[in-house]
Amino acid sequence: MPGAGGSALASGQPGLYYSPKGFRIDAAKTAWVQTAPPKQIPSLVTVYQSPLPAEGTSPALSVRVDNLAQGQPLKAYVKRWIQDYSRFGFEVLTSKPITVNASQAYLLDIVSRETKKQLRQVVFLRDKIAVILNCRDEQHSFGKTVEDCNQIIRTFRWTSATE
Repeated sequence: MPGAGGSALASGQPGLYYSPKGFRIDAAKTAWVQTAPPKQIPSLVTVYQSPLPAEGTSPALSVRVDNLAQGQPLKAYVKRWIQDYSRFGFEVLTSKPITVNASQAYLLDIVSRETKKQLRQVVFLRDKIAVILNCRDEQHSFGKTVEDCNQIIRTFRWTSATE
């Protein structure tokens, strides 16, 4: 039960985020630091940032929640906007369904040839709630960044009323 002495919520575990939308995620065994999301983007609920100094954009993993008007299959949700990436200058490198902690998800690796940024998105969908984990970094250093992002992504779990 959240808030009970033995729950993760009360454990004081740094980097742990429990969402009122029914999921949890944490910083895993990375050195990444959980920070508040920018106020001007209300759909972002939390952000994990790399402590390593970087040129240009600091490596980060953002957690976004989309409230859907109606339920739909995960693949249909992703395909609805995947075509837009090319219009915005992104190339989709990988697009495939995956499983994370018994939850179906969809993984997208994309790169912007113009800005030299690379992203990994992992999309989870339950009922009318979509959760998008978005890892980003400069293309030349993304190989190291994605290792830490994958550790954080693997901590994602839908919660139940009994947790």
